[in-house]
Amino acid sequence: MIFRQLFDSVSGTYSYLLASRAGGEALILDPVLEKVDRYCQLLRELDLKLVKAVDTHLHADHVTGLGELRDRTHCVTIMASRARPMWWQCGSATATR
Repeated sequence: MIFRQLFDSVSGTYSYLLASRAGGEALILDPVLEKVDRYCQLLRELDLKLVKAVDTHLHADHVTGLGELRDRTHCVTIMASRARPMWWQCGSATATR
């Protein structure tokens, strides 16, 4: 299992790279546009094919790197369909998507 936590000090954003093994498929969570070059470099170093890039929620602190990663790697991009405050999900068992 490959897990990398990546930090953008300008926006204070954590992004994550996950893969089952070197030479396999990978996904990136919450990519920052200004860090796309670094993500691509890391993918090459680990011989990974990016298959998905995911924004877990709407981001007010940075511009997403989803589009740039899609253009460069032809990965599938996924964005949360609706953003709700965490208390919404934690406070009610009947919350729906």
